[in-house]
Amino acid sequence: MPLIGKGIVAIWNDILPEMRDEFFEWHPREHMQERMGVPGFLRGRRYISTGGGEEFFTLYEASEPELLVSEVYRQRLANPTEWSLKVLPNFRNNLRGVCRIAGTAGYGDGGSLLTIRYADEAGKGDAALSELVGSLVERPRITGAHFVICDRELSSGNQSLQRGRTISLPDRVVLVEASTVAELDVLKEDLAGKVDAAVGATEPISAIYSLEYQVMNLPA
Repeated sequence: MPLIGKGIVAIWNDILPEMRDEFFEWHPREHMQERMGVPGFLRGRRYISTGGGEEFFTLYEASEPELLVSEVYRQRLANPTEWSLKVLPNFRNNLRGVCRIAGTAGYGDGGSLLTIRYADEAGKGDAALSELVGSLVERPRITGAHFVICDRELSSGNQSLQRGRTISLPDRVVLVEASTVAELDVLKEDLAGKVDAAVGATEPISAIYSLEYQVMNLPA
């Protein structure tokens, strides 16, 4: 189905082996619950890699991208819990982007997700990619497709995010949801080629993930 709201936070990361079990408990029990407590956060989903790429991908959907520089959110970031201070420095290969939704389409949530990220600071392929994601949902077992553009100013505006980590910024991201991993395996190389053709001289980075869980900020 289409993404909820007008902005997302996209996060990729690995975790040090010695903190892996702790991460699996902290992330759904505390961290995502905290984020859902921030007004404007609508849904959070975490995925795990089916092989290749960073092991975890987390997707937050928000009412507006600017929410991520709001005073309420800044205060939350500036006052992490003891559990967060224990876990966060153990992140590795961490990318995080606050992104604006440039195109989104779909009819349901898929349990499998393909992420393709690439650089296109001049926006050469933006129009083509926005149009492309709308057509992807016509393919069998593709339940949703989205194109987002990360806002570098919003993404890098809060140093309290670091907490012992090195966080890189993505640029453009295509997300494709499906009911089966097999369909995304078929689509992966073809779609990376189309991204490359639209942008030119780029190296798209692709990975496939399976949904572990989601939390939603449901109305009272």
